Amino acid sequence: MTRGFGRRSTFLAMALLVLLPFSSAGGQEINRLNEVNPGVQFSSVSRAYPDMNARYARVGAEHSIAQVRRIAIGQSQSDLQALLGRPAISYGDGSFEFHLSLPLTRRDRLICQYRVFFDGAGKVERAIWRRPQCAELVLGQPN
Repeated sequence: MTRGFGRRSTFLAMALLVLLPFSSAGGQEINRLNEVNPGVQFSSVSRAYPDMNARYARVGAEHSIAQVRRIAIGQSQSDLQALLGRPAISYGDGSFEFHLSLPLTRRDRLICQYRVFFDGAGKVERAIWRRPQCAELVLGQPN
């Protein structure tokens, strides 16, 4: 009886060792698309005129969470723009900044700054959110 348990344990341990790299690779891809780093240069939000209410100063293109979740490592710039539209800003290093309006509740939306970086071949390499609430929203984590 102990002998069968030992074989089963060995088999399970080996199966976990084989599967572990695959699960962490997927996790790394998600993290590379949903880093949070407000220290990365993002554009500043300013009011169009001094008396403008701060609530209305931020503008973003409306997107669903599902659209943002379709972004993938290795995606071309044209595929990315097919999902998110034109970037709000294109930086000298080749990265794009998007201003996204994402559904927060049935009535409210959250404006998010999302900066996407590309490799030498122009493929998505990683992406960074300015605000942690935006990454949490896309990852399905409670705010």
